Order: sequence, then structure tokens, then C-alpha cells
Amino acid sequence: MGNQWSFFCQPRAELRLLGTVQDGMQIGALAQLPDGAYAQVNGDLVRILNTSRVEHALDRATGTPRAARNAPPPPRPPEHQPIVTIKKKRRIIIAP
Repeated sequence: MGNQWSFFCQPRAELRLLGTVQDGMQIGALAQLPDGAYAQVNGDLVRILNTSRVEHALDRATGTPRAARNAPPPPRPPEHQPIVTIKKKRRIIIAP
């Protein structure tokens, strides 16, 4: 996990880059595809990985189960309008 994926590929709109993956002697960027599958990316080469093996490895690496990672984020509190205070500028008058 982390941004070490930048050694192996450039950011792409269709891929969610998660970190690096090593399968035997092959090392590359770990990416999640739009359909939820995982892939190893090296430059323009995209190799599909076994989803269950990757999810188990992610569970071990992050220490959080898959259900917690895929859960929707908690709701955000309602947006409040900011309070803006405009103060008058101080002027120094020098007496002659």
C-alpha cells in the first residue's frame, strides 16, 4: 500500500492505483479496475490477478477486513456557512 506504484506506471483515469504487488519474481503496480477486479500494471501491460488472493493479502497488509474497506464512508456533517468578520484597517496619524 502506498504511492510506490509510481515506479511502475503513470496514473490513469480508469484505474485506482493502490500500491505495489509482487507475484513470484514479478513486481508491479497494484490497481483496481472499474469492475472491482485487481490487476498488476507494468507500463502499458495490465495482467489480471486472482481477486480472492489479492483481497486476502490486502486484509493482512492493512489489518482491516474487506467488508470494512468496502463500506461506504460515514456521513459528513452538514455544511455550515462560514462566518466572515471584516475589521477596519488601523491608521497611524503622526502628530506634527
